[in-house]
Amino acid sequence: GELHRDCTASYEREVGFHSQSRKAGDTPAHQLPDNGTDCGWAPFDEGNYQQLLGALDYSFLCAYAVGMYLSGIIGERLPIRYYLTFGMVASGAFTALFGVGYFYNIHSFGFYVVTQIVNGLVQTTGWPSVVTCLGNWFGKGR
Repeated sequence: GELHRDCTASYEREVGFHSQSRKAGDTPAHQLPDNGTDCGWAPFDEGNYQQLLGALDYSFLCAYAVGMYLSGIIGERLPIRYYLTFGMVASGAFTALFGVGYFYNIHSFGFYVVTQIVNGLVQTTGWPSVVTCLGNWFGKGR
């Protein structure tokens, strides 16, 4: 699997098109937009992009695993409504922050790793809180 398969194919067509003379029946090569963001996003546009994306996934999942353990303990000691509200708002904020990197042209791998770690921690507020809410709703007898 390639991350940017279409860009590679388009680049090869452009090189082949410009290196040969154009015939009357040829269709023009696919032109990529010249905004500089179409075929990659540094640092993920290098040959090791799979390792970098794996590191992002790993950092999120490790933080989620640790946070799931801690979230149940913390959730039992705080008002569940506020804890769940904070967690879901923070989860949305950190998910949006990951996308804000595009608008502010952030190319730091550390930024994306830290965002994923904090996102993994705040997303763990959801499941234990919802289980507690449902347990309170139905009561201990049911």
